[in-house]
Amino acid sequence: MDAAATRLKAAAVCAGVAGLFALASEVARRRRKPGALDAPTPLDVRLGLTTLADGRKPLRWAFLSCGRVAHDYANALKCVEGAVLHCVATRAEKDRGRAEAFAALHGFATTAGTYAAALADEDVDVVYLSAMHSDRVAHVTQILEAGKHCVVEKPFACNLADGKKLVDLARRNKVFVMEGMWTRCFPAVEKARELVDAGAIGAVTAVLSDFGFDAADSGSYPADPKDTTSGDPIYHKAIGGGALLWAGPYPIAAGFLPFGSTKPKSVAAAGTLDPNTGVDLSCSLSLTYANAAGGAPSDRPGACPPRGATVSLYTSIDAETAETTTYVGQKGRVVVLPPAHCPTRLRLELKAAGRGNASISEVEYAFPTPSRPFAPVAGGDACFHYPNSHGFCYEAAAVQRCVNAGLTECPQYTLDETLLALDLADQAKMHMAAA
Repeated sequence: MDAAATRLKAAAVCAGVAGLFALASEVARRRRKPGALDAPTPLDVRLGLTTLADGRKPLRWAFLSCGRVAHDYANALKCVEGAVLHCVATRAEKDRGRAEAFAALHGFATTAGTYAAALADEDVDVVYLSAMHSDRVAHVTQILEAGKHCVVEKPFACNLADGKKLVDLARRNKVFVMEGMWTRCFPAVEKARELVDAGAIGAVTAVLSDFGFDAADSGSYPADPKDTTSGDPIYHKAIGGGALLWAGPYPIAAGFLPFGSTKPKSVAAAGTLDPNTGVDLSCSLSLTYANAAGGAPSDRPGACPPRGATVSLYTSIDAETAETTTYVGQKGRVVVLPPAHCPTRLRLELKAAGRGNASISEVEYAFPTPSRPFAPVAGGDACFHYPNSHGFCYEAAAVQRCVNAGLTECPQYTLDETLLALDLADQAKMHMAAA
């Protein structure tokens, strides 16, 4: 470990998490240079907070829930050296058969008939939670009070007030917690951040990001809108449905990546609400920031100095969008190519002389090879339910490094950023309700 990294570790004691990340960012900024589209160094490693070796130390994982996303995550863990599939649990003993089938399929060592039983297991190091949105507060509270580190699938909570309660509890109990914003850990996004931070595209003055899908592709509209068991949960407001909680976390997180947890100067939103269930079906969200992000302003003679930045976001559950994220700088653009919430491809467009001229380069980052075969999806030949779920391995590897290094947050997506995203979603809902 070099002298700078040693100082960062020591600073953790007196500066706290936020201060440590700020100090680490400054040291890393001095080291960074704009480069080619080679494989990026994960942010936690680049900041000197962890090492790649930290990720290889064994951690035993427990899964609370054994649904489709859990299946994909369990498969992805087979690409993470040091990740041990230890326990899978169901909410009630009567459903334990599902846990046993899931464990047999994926190779978990044991099962539990209740979440409490799994959390009482002293061999459990990290918990992965992917149960229903509406039960987030109860489940996350249970995990944190058991003193377990955890990854909580999106959304972290259904509103800002609940999110704050959970973050406060996590910080009091000094355990690692991360909302499952896996996008931030994909090499394409790590590289996008690296390029922005290094000033490769100059001052970032705009971000454009969208993520929308047609919920009817995997679920059905409720026959009885008042019955929350009718149709897909995504259509029911009472149990955490709607575009802003199911799809919105992705463009929101992409939008403020260059600005971190800095609050925008202004927020505006417009969208469509389902008249029967009350859920938001789509939302356009516009943010403004007082200052640009990233690198230095353009040095071209006569260029306008950056006067701030704008962020334009769109999300929906009633129609599929192109799903691209673009970081616009005064010297070029970084484009996270579709599917931008789980991307493997990145494009760098460096501005040349004159309008519409640019030097363009693209890269695709291959997924790692699993240490043992992936388990198949029931009734088919596929191994994953959702696009690029293989990439959950990047998030899990970051969690392994952070937990083994003694961190209580992941710099790729901090708890303050989680709270900002919930705040923006709440504000968007207020704008739509008032329209």
